[in-house]
Formats: sequence, C-alpha cells, structure tokens
Amino acid sequence: MVNVASAPTFRHERQLWTQGFRHVAGIDEAGRGALAGPVVAAAVIPPVQATETGI
Repeated sequence: MVNVASAPTFRHERQLWTQGFRHVAGIDEAGRGALAGPVVAAAVIPPVQATETGI
C-alpha cells in the first residue's frame, strides 16, 4: 500500500508566529543521498498572512 502525503499546511509556522517568532524559514534540499553528490538547498520565509492555497 502506498502512503499518500497530506496536503502542505502552515501549522508549524503558525505555532511559531503565535509564540512571537517573526521569521520562520521552510527549507528543502535535493541531491543524491547524504551529500554524496551535487546538492541544491533552498529556504523560503513566508509572510505571516500566507495561506496554503496554491502550494
């Protein structure tokens, strides 16, 4: 049986914004294994008003 990932949310970000954090970055990386080859990394800091629409 294949596990289907749920749709993305800002649940964790909203928790941190509520606690007073102003800048919360979401990060991701793409590459081959544990840094076994070329790696690309990115970080995005969404605005507090961000919604899940269109992600």
